[in-house]
Amino acid sequence: MTNLCLKTIDPWFYKFVSLYFLLISLQTFAQQGNYRFNNFGNRSILLSGNVTGSVSDLGLVYYNPSFLTDVENVGFSLNAKGYQLVSIKLKGALNEDSNLDNTSFKGTSVMAGAVFNLLGTRFVYSYFTKANNNINLNYSSYYLNDDILSAFPDAEKHNAKISLQSNNRDDWTGITWAKKISDNFNLGISAFASIYNYSGRSDLNHTLQSTDNEVAFYQNVTSFNQKSYGIFIKIGANYHFPKFDLGLNINLPNIGVYNKGSFNYSEVLSGVDPEYNLFVDNSFNDLSAKRKEPFGVSIGAGIPIKKGKLHLNVDYVSGLAQYSRIDIPDIDTGESTLTPVNFDEERKTIINFGVGAEFFLKENFKAYGGFSTDYYALVDSANIFDLSSDGTKNINVGDNFYHLSLGVNWKLKWANLIMGITYTNGSNNFVSPYSLDVDGFDIDNNINSTIKYTRWQFVVGIDVPIFSKKVKEIMNKKDKSGSEE
Repeated sequence: MTNLCLKTIDPWFYKFVSLYFLLISLQTFAQQGNYRFNNFGNRSILLSGNVTGSVSDLGLVYYNPSFLTDVENVGFSLNAKGYQLVSIKLKGALNEDSNLDNTSFKGTSVMAGAVFNLLGTRFVYSYFTKANNNINLNYSSYYLNDDILSAFPDAEKHNAKISLQSNNRDDWTGITWAKKISDNFNLGISAFASIYNYSGRSDLNHTLQSTDNEVAFYQNVTSFNQKSYGIFIKIGANYHFPKFDLGLNINLPNIGVYNKGSFNYSEVLSGVDPEYNLFVDNSFNDLSAKRKEPFGVSIGAGIPIKKGKLHLNVDYVSGLAQYSRIDIPDIDTGESTLTPVNFDEERKTIINFGVGAEFFLKENFKAYGGFSTDYYALVDSANIFDLSSDGTKNINVGDNFYHLSLGVNWKLKWANLIMGITYTNGSNNFVSPYSLDVDGFDIDNNINSTIKYTRWQFVVGIDVPIFSKKVKEIMNKKDKSGSEE
């Protein structure tokens, strides 16, 4: 084969497929860079999370623990479970006429918990998945074009494969306690243990066969993993005024208990010419790592209007100065000097607001609706896409979202049934991070592309008052009727 490095055929293929990864990665980055992307608690979901001053379900553990003194003893509660339809479209990906889209349908996260009394004090035990997203993209193609043949005139067959993965999961388990300070003033606190795992992997392969049956091979693998155990604390307060309720919730920065990371980078080039043969393998374990979550304050009000209620909410979340999520040493890439690897994150200050409404229809039937903003906080994001890019640009994918919700609460003798739908929409201009000028394949990084994200969630939840007097009465009636027979 000609004495040309096989890596010369890599850029355009990798960049084209990476744009598709960039597209479907929006959902993962949204869960890390947007603070209101997911809501928790049956009624709280239908009110778009605007319940800091009026929460009345299990969501109080997250939105304002002080309302534990007021909420009905629901016993066991299962957060709204359902499915979501997500559509992401990128218009003008490589040129003005090129479009990419991705649609997925999957289940939503579940929150569960129970209210119980201990030593005359009320507590709540709760568990929920705060974030969970897995992306696995695999692409394979056999192709020979003029660009490859100009570099390898005797090429007969070429196969290129790329695999890109990004996995992010954050599970919270907590205990909530509240105390009535006076007839109108309450305080509460929630403490959550967080188990957080974040990983990514990029695997690129090229195999080239010549007419005389010689084979050249190129492989590039980059991967990282971050594991973090930490504690999140929320402090809530509420005051009952004559005509409305006012609530305050303080979200303290996370307390890191355990943080470790790993990073791997390998590159193999063989079969082109001994001059170009390459094998580098970098593997680092037990690296110093950090996970930072900012300080935040939420203020909300619940305003009764006849038999309904208006819910107002404002959230403030502070920014974070740039820091390294994983401290990765300089790596060997086959060059004369070691190559630095940056895995940095930075966040800006965010203020979100929202409004919810509760409508009385019948004594056992209520309707809910809500709207909230959800602005993107990440300035720099640490992700596998950055680590895999051969450019110097930070590839930061994110969007400002707007959430709408609508649903009903049907109160039965033995339970409360919650049914509803939520809608999320976001659209933003996007400038391609790539610039490539190869005959027959041009990527213009001056094109203003548009990313559009939509999500529909269909949810059903249930509150079962297992420990309430009402259930005991029902069971007693059944026992009496059974004994009479």
